Amino acid sequence: MAVISKPEKKQNRVIQFLSKEYKYENLILAILAIFAIVLGALIVADTLKVDEEFFLIGGFPKVFAWILVSLGAVSLLLVLSPFYRPSIAELRHVTGLKRSEFISNVIVVLLFVFFLVGVFILYDLGIGALLKLVS
Repeated sequence: MAVISKPEKKQNRVIQFLSKEYKYENLILAILAIFAIVLGALIVADTLKVDEEFFLIGGFPKVFAWILVSLGAVSLLLVLSPFYRPSIAELRHVTGLKRSEFISNVIVVLLFVFFLVGVFILYDLGIGALLKLVS
């Protein structure tokens, strides 16, 4: 019995290039994103002036600056997404406390805070008394 195999699909070279991960692409994108945000902020704050005769952006420097800041922020979010994506998945597993557990935890925290306040007041009084004796 002969086995007939399907011919393999050739993938477009552009798709291959775009889907390939490079070692430093996220680092380069993060640096460019920060650069774009800072450059846009400098233009918005009028620290960096754009000549009115400059091609395309000279008439609208503030619009260009906000576009730079927006693109930089989106790029930074894309770079950081591999780090915060697992956290979002974990947050779905978090459940809230029942009312009685919440109240008991609040009481424990308040008692601990009052205890520490008392300890620090005693330390302050003791150190103050020692300083009076020394001087």
